[in-house]
Amino acid sequence: MKKYFPPLYLLALAFITYGLFFWQRGFYWDESAWTWIYYRLGPGMLTQTFSTSRPFWGMIYQVMLPLVGPYPARWQFLVILFHWLAAVQVSWLIRQLWPQNGQLAFITSALFLVYPGLGQNDLGLMYTHFYIVLNALFLSFNLSLLAIDRPRYQIPLTLAALFFAFVNLLTMEYFYFLELARPALFWIRLRGEDKRLQKSLLRFIPYFLIMAGTTLWRAFFFENQNASYSFSLLSDLRQSPLAAIWKLITNILFSFWVTVPQAWASIVVPVDTSVLGPRTLVVVFIVIAVAGVSFGWVLTRWGGAANNESGVRREWREWFGLGLILWSFAGISFWVVGLVPLLNFSEDRFTLPFILASSLIVAGLMVSLRKWPRLQIVVLALLVGLSAGRHQQFDAAFRHDWEVQRGLFNQMSWRIPGLEKGTILLSNDLPVRYSSDNSLTGPLNWMYSPPGEMNAILYFASIRVGKTLPDITPGISHDKDYRGPIFHGNTSNILVINFEPPGCLRVIDPEIDSVNRLLPQAVREAAQYSNLRVIHFDQEAARPIQLYGSEPEHGWCYYFEKADLARQMKDWAQVASLGDAAFALEDHPNDPVERFVFIEGYAHVGDWDKARKLSIDSYQVSRNYVGPLLCSLWDRISRETQPGSQGTEAVKEMRIKFDCSP
Repeated sequence: MKKYFPPLYLLALAFITYGLFFWQRGFYWDESAWTWIYYRLGPGMLTQTFSTSRPFWGMIYQVMLPLVGPYPARWQFLVILFHWLAAVQVSWLIRQLWPQNGQLAFITSALFLVYPGLGQNDLGLMYTHFYIVLNALFLSFNLSLLAIDRPRYQIPLTLAALFFAFVNLLTMEYFYFLELARPALFWIRLRGEDKRLQKSLLRFIPYFLIMAGTTLWRAFFFENQNASYSFSLLSDLRQSPLAAIWKLITNILFSFWVTVPQAWASIVVPVDTSVLGPRTLVVVFIVIAVAGVSFGWVLTRWGGAANNESGVRREWREWFGLGLILWSFAGISFWVVGLVPLLNFSEDRFTLPFILASSLIVAGLMVSLRKWPRLQIVVLALLVGLSAGRHQQFDAAFRHDWEVQRGLFNQMSWRIPGLEKGTILLSNDLPVRYSSDNSLTGPLNWMYSPPGEMNAILYFASIRVGKTLPDITPGISHDKDYRGPIFHGNTSNILVINFEPPGCLRVIDPEIDSVNRLLPQAVREAAQYSNLRVIHFDQEAARPIQLYGSEPEHGWCYYFEKADLARQMKDWAQVASLGDAAFALEDHPNDPVERFVFIEGYAHVGDWDKARKLSIDSYQVSRNYVGPLLCSLWDRISRETQPGSQGTEAVKEMRIKFDCSP
């Protein structure tokens, strides 16, 4: 039992750290887009999408996507398992290198599992595939070391190790140069043997040949090697060698600072109360306590013993030496293209290849405290507990983003049944941290494009207008390569929306919102170009249930969206009926302009008292901001209704109340 308890505990620690609410997380960044491409445009289009960056990594997606499906919760569960499996392999690797030091193996694997510098482990689909490749590399390391101990099976073990090394080298560049650390692994494992260095290099030859061949293919035959990043270091060296070398040195030192001391120090950053509510904050503290105390207990009972004191003194050079070697090779892929890791989204993904080295360095420091066992346990418990708590904060942010994304597309499906082919959707900068307009274009097309087509695109107005969209004057063709599928649109088909929860999604009204100072400036400036005719009433949005689950309980925003759609269709009786239902809820508008549709609806059906009351309610929220908008609204009501004596009096009263110009 003692042999299996550490990996079982690591599994429990993985779920304490990442799995408490895994089913409440979704797809982020490119995950929604890739899923849409595979399931709606077909596997061939996904192959084309990856062809310009990591074609063989894309092949793993081709295998995994049909097996797991477009279900975020499954990927969130799977990424935890692959992360845990990588930690178990780290433990195996350390035990093979230092068989008498089980404590080092256990501590290193636990620190690897909860490493706080990487805040993207909740990207389930993407990081499942990252960890598949990392597991392939670790398995290759472990099998090549096992071949030393099992000479009888040396050939099949070596062939298997070569295969998994090839998988790592061929699929992506993140862990590419970690292959060069393999001779150091052989050298440590062959301690005590004659001609140790020579034997280590001889064993590395077949792996070096595979790496050399793959490098030649990447350099001379893979046409898109530099599609995303160029080898800036080489060009800098040609232009100014001394400046380039100094920049490289500073990048290396900065990377060490970020991935080792700063990463582990990040566990004591202040809690972000803007994301964490009271209940989530309680969960964070419970996780810190459970993870820390349990790790200290397991380390005492089951975590394995350190070598004797003389052994520790003898081996510490190997620990730190290997840690520094692994760390040095981990960064080459980034430094040659001028990148460095940072502890913020999305640059924290560059910490991934450094995690093993950083964990080994810190674990070595912790084992060196064995003469003060209580101090050692307390420090390690704090490291593990606070790191787990840090990931709970990341988890809360990801879950919040998913709720925003679900809310966006739920409300969009209620308000917009269908879209004209070639529609350009301009929005405010949506309040999400882990998705962009580019990535949200995937689910947008899942809803509004038939299989095999890309008929819509989403742009953040503040970022794209004037750049990606140089001119939004109607009548200009706009084509966009979406790294595979190509969007063909026209600026005559622009629809402007705004979504700022807890406010509802709003399809911008060009007549009212062009002067709406409650809107972001970029949305307000684009409002005049919003063409509501691109909304089709005879269709039904194909809301992807696989992604977003069943519809939520209908609250205020449901009735608002349906009423706004009915307003556009001039079905005023339906607007008024929906208004009666909406105002009977224990809910309320979070934006004064959300009452406007019901003001207009009640006016059209002759219920002038309700129209007046709702107008005054909105006006009282912000007289300076809402007053001019109400003037425009009542001008339209006066123009489009036949008010009669009661209506005429209402229009006159409202114009005086809101100080409207003649």
